[in-house]
Amino acid sequence: MEGLLQLPIVQGGAVVVLLAIIWLIATGRLVPRSTLEDVRADRDARLREAAADAEEWRTLWQKERDAHELTREAHARELRAALAASNEGAQIAVALLTELRGQIEAKP
Repeated sequence: MEGLLQLPIVQGGAVVVLLAIIWLIATGRLVPRSTLEDVRADRDARLREAAADAEEWRTLWQKERDAHELTREAHARELRAALAASNEGAQIAVALLTELRGQIEAKP
């Protein structure tokens, strides 16, 4: 213990720095540049892949939206045609009933 107390302050500071570096390496907070570059390259590749996937999904969504709009417009046209036919049939029925009423009232 007396030997440790007799160490100069400068050597103690160097030991603390060395221990701090060893601790940073052991905990994984200090890594070689090549490892850091590999991790960054992997991250960038995953980000590019995710962006490409997002663009593909956006394109598919737009196609689906356009197809749904086309289907909705076709359904609306069919419904309007059916309502127009129904309206025409109702007008013919009204005209026939009015004519029948006129004929029934004309007979004594």
